[in-house]
Amino acid sequence: MQSARPHASNARPPLARRSRTAQREQERQNQALLGELLSAAPAASAPPLRPVVLRTREAQRRTALRSFLQRTWFDRALHGAERLLVVGVLAVFGYWLANGYGYDLWHSWQQPEARAATRAAAPRAAPTPRPAVHMPAPPQPVAGERAAGALPFTTPNMQDAPEEPDYLAPRPLRAAAPPSDLRPQLLAIPSIGLETGVSEVFVQDGAWQVADYAAGYHSGSALPGEPGNSVMAGHAGLRGGVFRDLGSLRAGDQVFVVAGGWRYHYRVREVKSVWPDQVEVMDPTPTRVLTLITCTAWDTQRLVVVADLQDSLPLAGS
Repeated sequence: MQSARPHASNARPPLARRSRTAQREQERQNQALLGELLSAAPAASAPPLRPVVLRTREAQRRTALRSFLQRTWFDRALHGAERLLVVGVLAVFGYWLANGYGYDLWHSWQQPEARAATRAAAPRAAPTPRPAVHMPAPPQPVAGERAAGALPFTTPNMQDAPEEPDYLAPRPLRAAAPPSDLRPQLLAIPSIGLETGVSEVFVQDGAWQVADYAAGYHSGSALPGEPGNSVMAGHAGLRGGVFRDLGSLRAGDQVFVVAGGWRYHYRVREVKSVWPDQVEVMDPTPTRVLTLITCTAWDTQRLVVVADLQDSLPLAGS
C-alpha cells in the first residue's frame, strides 16, 4: 500500500476546484462579449430603439386584444335591443302587477264596506208576490236533449205569477204594488265561505263580460225561481277572485241566491271542467238550474258548477 502513494499526484482535482475554474472561465467570456457589444457601432439600417413601457397584466391584455374588442354598429344595435327588451319586460311586469294586485289593494282600501252595504241592501227589497217553492230534487234532463234557443234568451212571462193558484198565500187588500227587481243581488255558498254581490253582465265584442269584485249574472238567462238556467260567472284570481274556491265544491253543497226579496236554495249536482268553446253549459234547461262558471287550468278551461233549486223563502222582515 505504501507503493501506491507516489502515484497520488496524478489524481483529478477536487469537484469544488473544477467548479471555480469553470465559473471564472464563464465570467471571462461574458466580459469579452459585453465589451464587443459596447464597442461595436449600431448598423445604420437598424430600427430606432423604443422606450420600454411597464404595464399591468390587465392593461397589456386590453392593448393586445384591442382590435378584437372593438364594437361595430351591429354590436351597438344588439346592445340597444337588449336594453329595450329589458325595459319592455319590466314595463309589462309592472303594468300586470299594478293592474292586478295593486288594483285589488286599492279597491280594498277605497271600498272597505262594499260587501256590508250589499248585504244590508238585500233584505230591504220588497218581495215579489210569488209563493215559496218547496220541491224535491228536479228530474234530470234526458240525455242528449237540449232546449231550443241560445243565449241570450228571455223566458216568456217572467213577471207573471204561477198558473196554479195558491190559496194559502195571503192576498193584498189593495192593488198590488209593481214587482221589484227580480234579478239576483246576492250569492252565498257557506261551504267555501263565499258571500258576494251580483252584477248584471252582457255580451261585449262576442264574449260575456266578467264582473269585478262580484259574481256576474248573465243578462237574459233565467231569473232565480223561474224554469230555466240561471248563469253566473266570476273571476278566479284577480279582480276580487270571488270564485277562486269554486273547485272545492262537491255534490250536495248548498248555494243561496237572494233576488227580489226572496232567498233561493240550490244544491250542487255536478262540478266539471269544460273547454271554452263548450257553450252548451249555458243553454236553457226545462228545470230550475243555477250554473256557476269560472276559469281553471291556467285559463285554458272553464270550471262549471251546476246546482238544482230546492226551495225558496221570503226574507225575514221584508
